[in-house]
Amino acid sequence: MPDIQLRIELLDTDPLVWRRILVPEQITLQRLHTVIQAAMGWEDYHLFEFECNGRYYGEPDEWGDRPIAMARNAQLKRIAARAPDNTFHYMYDFGDGWEHRITVEATGLEETDPCPRLIDGAMACPLEDIGGIPGYEALKIAAAGGDDEHGKMVLEALEDHFDPYLLDEDEIDFMLEHIQAGFRRGGRSKVERDANVAKREVRNPRRGRGSPFDAMLEAQGIYNVEELMQAVQAEIDKNRDK
Repeated sequence: MPDIQLRIELLDTDPLVWRRILVPEQITLQRLHTVIQAAMGWEDYHLFEFECNGRYYGEPDEWGDRPIAMARNAQLKRIAARAPDNTFHYMYDFGDGWEHRITVEATGLEETDPCPRLIDGAMACPLEDIGGIPGYEALKIAAAGGDDEHGKMVLEALEDHFDPYLLDEDEIDFMLEHIQAGFRRGGRSKVERDANVAKREVRNPRRGRGSPFDAMLEAQGIYNVEELMQAVQAEIDKNRDK
């Protein structure tokens, strides 16, 4: 299965928050959403939506004001082929309004492993529920020693553990490792529909066998990507506080 190279930019951020990733062409937009969450550093707490050439993809809502096609039924390869100027858009969290521009940089690339994977990028992802771009800018001002009351309150709650200029590639790679385990080149539509994947033990080789993380997964019966990402982030946060 060929790969496709994408550049993801979080609009209205300065300096620009961006990532370059490699993913299989045949994945759905639902799976691309999962990859974007890991690559950017989001935590998948909110709704999302893709837009390409005036068509929208996500989770259909009967109360919505426009037609939305199912993201899990839309193949990335087909979306990329009809993207005007090789770009389409991804919105995450309709409250904070994080709009991403996705540029298709290359298609039909030779299959690689591991995939999906991060190639390049810059800047830390904003925090969840921070208040959109204004809240993110306030936090950056406070992190730089500036006098922004909202930013200082958030930074104090974080115990100063936020560097907007740090791209934590190790953390992103760690998150993507577990997504890679669910991506099978045979064209399976969803990880949770694959009984073999569901029975497979999910482990980070750097942690070794029998770690508290492994025990947590086994005890909670976590086998799909979305639940796993949340569990991984919780573990990262716990270790960061030690």
